[in-house]
Amino acid sequence: MQHLTRTVLATLIVSAAVIPTASATDDPHGTILLDMRARYEAVEQAGKLDAEAATLRTRLGWQSPQWAGFTFLVEGENVIALGSDNYNSGLNGQTAFATIKDDDITELNRLQVSYAAGEHVRITAGRQLLSFDGNRFIGSPSWRQDRNSHDALRVDLSQDGWRASYVYHDRVLRGPGDDFDWDSDSHLLNLGYTVNAAAVLTGFAYFIDLTDPSAPQDVSNMTWGGRLTGSLPLGDASLRYAALVARQSDYASSTADFDLGFASFDASISGSGATLMVGYDVLEGDGNNTIATPLGSGHGFHGWADAFSGGGAQSTADGLEDLRFGASYEGGLALGFLSGWEIGAMHRDFTSQRNDGDLGREWDAWLSLDLPGDVGLSFQLADYQSGTSPLSPADRTKQWIVLTHAR
Repeated sequence: MQHLTRTVLATLIVSAAVIPTASATDDPHGTILLDMRARYEAVEQAGKLDAEAATLRTRLGWQSPQWAGFTFLVEGENVIALGSDNYNSGLNGQTAFATIKDDDITELNRLQVSYAAGEHVRITAGRQLLSFDGNRFIGSPSWRQDRNSHDALRVDLSQDGWRASYVYHDRVLRGPGDDFDWDSDSHLLNLGYTVNAAAVLTGFAYFIDLTDPSAPQDVSNMTWGGRLTGSLPLGDASLRYAALVARQSDYASSTADFDLGFASFDASISGSGATLMVGYDVLEGDGNNTIATPLGSGHGFHGWADAFSGGGAQSTADGLEDLRFGASYEGGLALGFLSGWEIGAMHRDFTSQRNDGDLGREWDAWLSLDLPGDVGLSFQLADYQSGTSPLSPADRTKQWIVLTHAR
């Protein structure tokens, strides 16, 4: 791509100048929150002009100490472009280019007050982050520079291994900018019990009603199901697993009529720095509708290329089956400038659940480095190749160079 070297260098030089001087210190009257990420992203997609974007995201906030059970938190977020605008942000009108949804924006990311009503009850009101069940159905995704947050009232209960959460959801702040936010009139219930390290049980029921005229009119839904996660020792290694099943149907403002199933399973074995991973997802489709996740995360569930995510869904109208396997290795180094690293790759095969159509395949690969001063540097690649099904998304290759600092 043109200007690749120049843009990457600009990203890293600006980041190197900003990040060391931005480190915050604890305040005896509260805690300063700081999270910075400089990223270069390049996208090649069939049918679109090649796109590239260099951006810097800064989140700065403050969390008060607890007083009479109350805690206050405020956090702002700023995203700026550092170089070329040869990409479609969704707001800049550059529709001939491939999409990279990172536009310049400054907004209030969090403004919440929490009250600890004793040892077992906590109430949180305001603009906040939400995360249940691995972010699949309810989450605050942070892959794009503008992080999703939620205007909501949340009540959490906990007692002897049990936990329960209720959320009244009023609005989801999607990025980039207010034009993508959706009003909501939703009720979220989540109940969990920890048996031991080998078995953590979760049940959930989400009644999601998107009332905003700009929201897709077919994704309001009722989703209920359960999740089981845990880890088991295997000699010097360990086995981790996660299994989730759910049922989803139309609800409230939805203009569609659907009743669909969902299942996901992941397992990994880790030992001596090495990890082997395998997983399988099934998202049903009826030819017109598929599993909707308008309040959840989209990126990465079915490949980093995000060929199947968008508009509050993660699949085609004929559903999706995602069979994946991968491996990674991480190690620690005492070299002064490098304290740890990880390298890995994941392969995915995609087919449509309804008719076994070929939806393509994808390779994802990464290299992550831990640097001094809570700085991380990573290199990531996603390569998706379309299948023979007419529902297959276009071929695309994405590359990232990411520099982070958080405390």
